[in-house]
Order: sequence, then structure tokens, then C-alpha cells
Amino acid sequence: MQQTVESNNTLLVDGPASIKLVSGKAEMFSYPLKETARIVVREGKRLPFFVTEKAIFDLSLGPKATIQEIAGSTIPSSWNKPLEAISGLQQKQVTVLILGKIDSGKSSYCHYLVNKLVDGKCKVAVLDGDIGQSDIGPSGTVAYAIASKQTTELYNLTLQNAFFVGITSPLTALSKTIEALATMKQEILSKKVDFILVNTDGWVTGDIALRYKTALVKEIKPDIIVGLQVGNELEPLITNLDTSVILVDPSPSLSQRTPEKRKALREMTYARYLKAAKQQFYYLSQVTIEPKNAVPKNQTPEKGLLLGLYGSGNKFLGIGILREINQMRKALKVQTSVSAKPRKIVFGKVLLDKKIREV
Repeated sequence: MQQTVESNNTLLVDGPASIKLVSGKAEMFSYPLKETARIVVREGKRLPFFVTEKAIFDLSLGPKATIQEIAGSTIPSSWNKPLEAISGLQQKQVTVLILGKIDSGKSSYCHYLVNKLVDGKCKVAVLDGDIGQSDIGPSGTVAYAIASKQTTELYNLTLQNAFFVGITSPLTALSKTIEALATMKQEILSKKVDFILVNTDGWVTGDIALRYKTALVKEIKPDIIVGLQVGNELEPLITNLDTSVILVDPSPSLSQRTPEKRKALREMTYARYLKAAKQQFYYLSQVTIEPKNAVPKNQTPEKGLLLGLYGSGNKFLGIGILREINQMRKALKVQTSVSAKPRKIVFGKVLLDKKIREV
């Protein structure tokens, strides 16, 4: 179907859908649309297409996909305040940490920053610390990618490396999540990048969350913190931080994801990194297992556990699913897309069924 949108209006598209610009001019998070390219909007995601010159779009809508035309832009003017602060810093490798509650638009703002910064001919590392709704790596990991040109979605950036945490909420792995972010940031510092954008999870309220986020900020040592505040939910956290926070307005086009949609997005990341997966056997004598007691002698871990596979030098190779432990052969049967032989296998706590759905 085709949809005509007037100048200075925004077309909101909720996936699953794909969209192509037929004529006119439009942009999405500062990314200028090209008439030859079709953009995919994943299920559970919403993308805003702001029209700068009357445009005609060609749309293909999947089940439950919706479109809506609204007046004006969905990008608040306050989103540019941190950009001004960033450009005023003279140092190299500026670290920007983004805070906000669930569905406050942190990933959208991170996407906007990437497109704005690389448009100035900079290289930007995106460190994704939202282990439950990761855009860069599979859910259950802290991962990073490096962007040198504008992108239609953070999901399309190429994974550079990841730290397997093995769960989808930091609640039961606070120190490990912080360790993961600190380890990946340290690795990024060895790369030739101008900016490091650290996206975080949406857990910001309650005493434990305050202690967690305060410890995270202390470990990451950001130069600038950006907070997307819907009401005043960030105020208790901000007062605990030594680094000043630049508050920006959330986009008026925010969509609230149901737990089912969030689960579906996680499963999409598992499926992406398990594409064309095969059954592999790994002998326990030839790999390091973490934690050390993950494979007890007298009992078998639950089948379907999510695994993280590493090569040499803590290089993340990908994920796998534990399908069987052969105690006689002392070998693991793992469903994975990883072809290289891993040196280390880390056991997670997420359970997946044969259709790669969370149990």
C-alpha cells in the first residue's frame, strides 16, 4: 500500500512492517531516507519517519502492524542539549551514559546520537548494557558495536564483542553486569573511536536499583550522563551521583511494550544468533566450564540452558543451547551456529525450548 504524508508531519510505523520512500524527503532519527532502500520495522518496535518534503511511502504491513500520521516531529528539541555539551569537550573518547526507566526511549535516543555524531565524521562505539532488551548482541549479554556511518537501526550494527551474563535481568547478577560493562568499555578504549555511548537497562527505582546504578556509574566513569525522564522518577538516582546529569524530554511517540512483546524481542535475538544452528559435541576435558560447578558429577543440568561460547582471548563466539550431557563420554551436546571450537563455555540461567522460545 502507499501512504502520502504532508511536509512537517511524522509517520509512525509499528512493526512488523517494511517501508520505502517513493518520492519526497524524509528522515528517521536523523537518518535521511533513500528512495532505493527498504527499511524493516521489527515486531515490537516503532519507528518515526519525519517528512521534510511531502512524501509518498510504499508500505508492507505484517499482522498487528499499524501506521499513524501525526503533526510535527517526535524528536524533542532538548535532545540536542547533550550534543552541544559533547561537542564542547576537548578530550578524546568521550563516554556518554544514558539513563531512563523502561520504555523511556533510551535506545531511540542512543540511535539518534549515533546518527548525529557519525554525521560529523566521527566513530562511535555503542555499548549496550540492557541485557534484557539488547539491540547489539543476543539477550543475556553486554555487547558493543562500532559505527562509522549512519544506520537505520542499532540492531543492524555489527557485533564486535560481548560479555555473556546469562540472564535477562541484572537483579540477580548485579556485580556481573557491572563487570561486563566495565570489561567491554576497557576493550573499547583500545579502539580508535571518538565517542562511547553506554545504553543501560530500565531499572531505576527502588533502593537496590539506586545502589546498582550508582555503582555502575562509579565503575564506568562517564564524562556526561543523559537522563530521559518521564515524570520525576530519576530524581532519587540523580542526587546520588557525582557526575552531573543532563535531563532530556522523552519522545511524545513512545510505545509501551507488553511483557509478551519484550519476550518476543528477546527471542528474536536468540534466533538471530542461532541461525542455521547445528548440533556440536564438546568434550569437557577440552573446554573450561564456568561456573565450575555447572556440570555436577551426579546430576545433569536442565536441558535448554542458554550458553555463552568463547574463543581465545575472551573473544565471544556466540551462544548455544544445551541439548544433552553425555556423562559416559563426558561431552556436551550443544545447538549452536558457532563453527569454531570454543575454549570456554559459560552456563546461563535462561531456558529455551526447541523452537528457541523462553520457557
